[in-house]
Amino acid sequence: MIQELMNAGIQIALALLVVFLVWLIFARKRSGFLKFAGLHGAPLKAMGIALIAALIFAPLTIAMFMLPGLADAATGPDTVAGRVQALGITPETIAIVLIIAFLKTSGSEEILFRGLIAKRLIAWLGFGVGNTIHALIFASIHLLIFVAPGGPAFDPVLAAALMGVGFTGGWVMAWINEKRADGSIAPSWLMHGLTNTIAYPVLAFL
Repeated sequence: MIQELMNAGIQIALALLVVFLVWLIFARKRSGFLKFAGLHGAPLKAMGIALIAALIFAPLTIAMFMLPGLADAATGPDTVAGRVQALGITPETIAIVLIIAFLKTSGSEEILFRGLIAKRLIAWLGFGVGNTIHALIFASIHLLIFVAPGGPAFDPVLAAALMGVGFTGGWVMAWINEKRADGSIAPSWLMHGLTNTIAYPVLAFL
């Protein structure tokens, strides 16, 4: 657990460093760093929308990873679900799931994807085009599962499922942030982290 916490801290620090350097070089005269990166509070209504969205996307994510070819990759020994499957539900595994879901995965990814990539593309290209390109980039990252050690062989149906869920989730998260939360990445962090928190243990025992 301590190791996972350290790993999560390193990933978040690196993500923050990247965003900070971009802000320092290109935007420090126009905006404060916290506002630039979306590192501020969000209205409760926006957090509520994110909560509802997580409850919708968690079953979609679970269903996607139950597809033949993805199920084994999602529950392998080196995955979060695989570790939960092996260790069972204990206070330690619950803590590990929360650390990975809310810090290691969603923490660093939200800082980079919604706090940097989405914001900059939307600022340059407008919300519709910018958010669509950002969501395509976010979805494409999920295709790396096909080249990861122990990952499934490439399959166009599986790739389409990963792209579809990843694109829709990414687009919705940025929409909530930018249109309902004054640019805060708190809603997308909640949605992303909660979706993963629900999905990991469910996949472990299906």
